[in-house]
Amino acid sequence: MKGAPRSDQFDDIYFSAQDGLAETRHVFMQGNGLPDFWQDKPTFTIAETGFGTGLNFLCAWKEFVETADPSQRLDFVSFEKFPLSVAEVHNALKPWAEELGEYTQKLIESYPIRIGGFHRIVFDDRVALTLIFGDVNEYIPELEAKVDCWFLDGFTPAKNPDMWSETLFQNMARLSAQNSRFATFTAAGDVKRGLQAAGFSVSKTDGFGRKRDMLVGSYEGGEKEVRSSRPKKVAVIGGGLAGTACAYTLKQYGFVPVIYEASSSLASGASGNAVGLFNTRFAALRDTESEFFNSAYAQIIRTAKQADAIDYHVTGTLHLVNNETKEQRYDKMFKNWHWHEDHIQLLSKEQASEVAGVELDHRALYLIDAGALCPAKLCEFYARGIDVHLNHKVESLTDIEADAYVLANAFGAKDLTDQFLSEVDGLPVYNVRGQVSIVDSSERLKHLKANICYGGYVSTSASGQQVVGSTFKKWINHTDVLDEDDQENIKYLKDSISALSKEMMNIKGARAGMRLSSQDHFPIVGKVPELDNVYSSVAFGPHGIVGSIAAAHLIADQLRGGPYSLPARTVKQLNAQRFIDRAQKKNPH
Repeated sequence: MKGAPRSDQFDDIYFSAQDGLAETRHVFMQGNGLPDFWQDKPTFTIAETGFGTGLNFLCAWKEFVETADPSQRLDFVSFEKFPLSVAEVHNALKPWAEELGEYTQKLIESYPIRIGGFHRIVFDDRVALTLIFGDVNEYIPELEAKVDCWFLDGFTPAKNPDMWSETLFQNMARLSAQNSRFATFTAAGDVKRGLQAAGFSVSKTDGFGRKRDMLVGSYEGGEKEVRSSRPKKVAVIGGGLAGTACAYTLKQYGFVPVIYEASSSLASGASGNAVGLFNTRFAALRDTESEFFNSAYAQIIRTAKQADAIDYHVTGTLHLVNNETKEQRYDKMFKNWHWHEDHIQLLSKEQASEVAGVELDHRALYLIDAGALCPAKLCEFYARGIDVHLNHKVESLTDIEADAYVLANAFGAKDLTDQFLSEVDGLPVYNVRGQVSIVDSSERLKHLKANICYGGYVSTSASGQQVVGSTFKKWINHTDVLDEDDQENIKYLKDSISALSKEMMNIKGARAGMRLSSQDHFPIVGKVPELDNVYSSVAFGPHGIVGSIAAAHLIADQLRGGPYSLPARTVKQLNAQRFIDRAQKKNPH
């Protein structure tokens, strides 16, 4: 083939100009003894350095489908510091359209937006891809997995020496299952010595094409993986966003979820709003919390694109830089988060006004892929094909039979766990009442081209109406609609956007709901301490649309024993154990 794609960063080609697919089969498939090596393994995990065009993944995926038993499952984990665009990936793979076209199209349809962090894509109940956009030396220490074989790709050590590091080799050893294997196109002495120092046996074999040698080897030092029986039926307590997202995701991985909802309908609580904006949660630095919300933001975008009948609209969202705290936070965030400019921009007041369709008083951070959807309809979509028990309040987990349980019933999760988490008096959570107001699209409001967030928010027009929200009152414990809250929402909007200060806004309706938050304002997700086979997915605050889908994938990973879809430190921070650890540190026995 001619014209193999070339990296601008490393001035090197992504694959052999002779035949990239033949190179993949020779170096990585044959070099690792595939497909024979994955035979008789219920689950098989491949980890790769350098996703590039995705050619290696597509080759492995196709071979797995054609040769593995239908009961086997493949996890593919890959790192990529400089992700290509969808168009670049598509163009690079055109030479193999006939052979890989079906698989390429599925990858293109699910390819993540180019923001740093972990991205999980589930293609069916057999094949899952975890794409990690970022420096492998930064992220591989955060990976939790048991790897059966390694595709050491990436660019040549002469042009990309930083990747081929002691950090990489030592973490390969940490993550390798017993008798795991590796293969790489290079025969560089530094790579050979680094792998040997980490405990790998290394040998040379014939390279591909004009390359005389390549390296292959194995790792015998890993612990033999003891696989516990995989649960089948999972009881999901709660029929809001958290519960239905869990059920939807668990079904993707081949589990049999059953939803138990206390009320007479799904999305009866705060998840029942007609319009909900989806955004990440902002922080100045990339930390444990931003890793969660950024991954979740990208995940909901991929999920919503593949859903139907959820009133999904990508309008972009402008976040006004309207106080000193936001000045500092947004500027640092823009520099530190490593998002591609296709997905985030810092706009001047004039640029932001042009995007908004109305004159604004401040510059803004612009999330280009953000938008709105209907949370209630999203819950209905998630629950399609799922066994749902309405009017079924679970007083005790012994009331229902299942192999595992997910507590996704907001404050009800506290009631079900209080007696077990005595050190912290149960889950440290509280309800926050929020009310949104629905207004007719006035003369200026109807021209909004993007959602605007300013502390509150206003959506773009849909069917002649717009949503203005939301109040935040943790001292009110009912969901009756309050006129004063409507007035508060409207006043906040007019005070924040002076061009709307004289606009007449006719309130057509309102809805109030309770959103659950935790003591430290971070969700509580994962295995519940002191309880076997019980997991939680609660306390997302105003970020339920986004957070619930990422939480669902993590719980699925923990149930199936697969690679985690989030960094290890984020997984630890999400767990309820953090409150017990703090309590013990504060009051040691």
